[in-house]
Amino acid sequence: MTSEAFNIGQLQSSRSLTNDLVESLRSKILGGNMAAGTKLPPAKDIEEQAGVSRSVVREAVAALKAEGLIISRQGVGMFVANKSQIQRFEIDSKEFSSIEDAVKILELRMAVELEMTSMAAKNRTNEQMAHIWDCLAKFDKKLAQGDDAVKEDLAIHLAIANASGNPYFARFIKFIGEGVIPAREIITDNETSVDSIEYLKLIQAEHKKIAEAIEAQEPEVARYATLEHLGNSRKRHLKIISNMKNQ
Repeated sequence: MTSEAFNIGQLQSSRSLTNDLVESLRSKILGGNMAAGTKLPPAKDIEEQAGVSRSVVREAVAALKAEGLIISRQGVGMFVANKSQIQRFEIDSKEFSSIEDAVKILELRMAVELEMTSMAAKNRTNEQMAHIWDCLAKFDKKLAQGDDAVKEDLAIHLAIANASGNPYFARFIKFIGEGVIPAREIITDNETSVDSIEYLKLIQAEHKKIAEAIEAQEPEVARYATLEHLGNSRKRHLKIISNMKNQ
């Protein structure tokens, strides 16, 4: 199979043309527009279609090879890999429903999101800040309706990731998906003194502290607010584990 039908639009000037080209090619591959075995056109053709330099194409191809999305055949060219062989980092919210796993997820998030929110405070635009507040407002709306607001919670963290200026943070949050949000029932079912709505209000208050620090463009305050948010959740889960062991 050849790449005769390959077509990619001109990329707009941005912080990283390489990232833009990677995203464009990745979406074509994962979206089914380039079947397994399809040969990519020569680098020169991609350069002309996307309006980028040879080094941008070279870096984008290297990134996609590292992801396992394309493979090289010496002396022949680059080909789209078999999708069944593509391995993506992902956490299924159903798979991680235990208290112990929730703690592990929170520890993973702490390792990533402290820097993510700090960078968002440094790099966010007014438009991105408005989007963060819009996501918070949607969380409030779901909360008023008695909803668990899991999707809205994820959207808040994704909006912050986008504001960081580093597209890999957003990819990380997307790959984890809703598994990034530990099941609310872990806390509300095991702590009889905790009301589910009040628990969500507490989480939202912590979200707003992070957003306020990002809006004020105070990286260290944003980092601390994130540490407090995720650290408090981790402490609640560890307390439940401790109580279970002592029963």
